[in-house]
Amino acid sequence: MAKTPFTNLDKVFWPKEGYTKGDVIAYYERIADWILPYLKDRPMVLNRHPNGIKGPSFFQKNVNQVQLPPFVKSVAIRAESTGRDVHYVVCNNKDTLLYLANLGCIEMHPWNSRTKSMHKPDYLVIDLDPGNNSFDEVVVVAQAVRRAIESAGGRSYAKTSGKTGLHVYVPLGARYDFVEGRAAARELAEAVYRELPHLTSLERHPAKRRGKIYLDYLRNSVGQTLAAPFSLRAYAGATVSEPLAWTEVKKGLRPSQFTIETIFRSLRKRSELWEPVLAKGVDLRDMMQRLQRSASTAAAAQRPKG
Repeated sequence: MAKTPFTNLDKVFWPKEGYTKGDVIAYYERIADWILPYLKDRPMVLNRHPNGIKGPSFFQKNVNQVQLPPFVKSVAIRAESTGRDVHYVVCNNKDTLLYLANLGCIEMHPWNSRTKSMHKPDYLVIDLDPGNNSFDEVVVVAQAVRRAIESAGGRSYAKTSGKTGLHVYVPLGARYDFVEGRAAARELAEAVYRELPHLTSLERHPAKRRGKIYLDYLRNSVGQTLAAPFSLRAYAGATVSEPLAWTEVKKGLRPSQFTIETIFRSLRKRSELWEPVLAKGVDLRDMMQRLQRSASTAAAAQRPKG
């Protein structure tokens, strides 16, 4: 029996589809064994939608003024901006997961690192933000990211964001700090931009990248989060952030294929696809050297001769 006294189970969270808060809780109860490995021991940023996807939402980091149930763990982390401790929930068990769902957390947003290795992420990620570009174009860019990683001696894993983009992960095994991880992510993004300058952008401001897909490498900093694999998204259709095989990342793929109802059809297969993300990481320093050599070669080729 769940330890959380659930409330307002009939409240409609997706007006068009009719899914309720109770459906969110039931989903996380069923998916718990598959999502918890990507949440365990990680500080969580709570993305709360108390009135569903059409109502106001907010992010909550600090829970120090909340009376947490005994089964919910938290960790205090000093915020560099204020010098004060921020108390984050750590989702280590199904009861905590359901407690968060009962708070209106449709989405689960863990840190890239765990509490025992706070400054060493388990992976780096390139977040492909399409803006107004088509998803088929996102697929083209995602495959370019994969090629750049493989040419540098690494390996990568893809998932839908659950909304309009794709996330590409590289396992690091908590062997490198965030500075190294972010630097490598930037080198990767620059390599893809050199290949696809007509289709991609490194500009942070949307107005400066109209018609181009943003290669967001800045997600690789302390405290940054992305929706976890198998997380629901507060988006039309009750979509899920779905792990993919690279053979699936092709023309015709659509994030809307993967929803609160369809996810369970191939769950074991998709879980196995992503197990290496939390296993032994790549040799990031070797990857960096290869990426930098490639960048130098590209720069030399562009210099005028004579």
